[in-house]
Amino acid sequence: MYTYVDQYTVKPGDTLSSIAQQFGLQFYTQILRVNRNIVDPSLIFPGQIINIPRMTPMTTYFVKPGDTLGDILYFYNREHIEIYGTEVTMDELLAYNPAIINPNLIYPGMVLYLPEIL
Repeated sequence: MYTYVDQYTVKPGDTLSSIAQQFGLQFYTQILRVNRNIVDPSLIFPGQIINIPRMTPMTTYFVKPGDTLGDILYFYNREHIEIYGTEVTMDELLAYNPAIINPNLIYPGMVLYLPEIL
């Protein structure tokens, strides 16, 4: 189970795009990021329970030379764990950043979104 995820039961006629729209997500790929078991986005069925990334206030991080997603997440989670007692996972980070196709390929100046620490 992910920290920033709600669950949804698929209804007849639902598509990942319609579900994403219903939850205010920009891309259905955000749903795929937290549902690694969905191999074909066009094959979901009524009664199936899927995870939906929860919309949370976001903060931005600008990637610096030498940064890796693992390092960014490690330093971010130091404060997050102290406040909330849980960490943000790599899957959650990727769900909030659907433009990242390859987690090993980020570049300086790239904008990342992370849940805001309140």
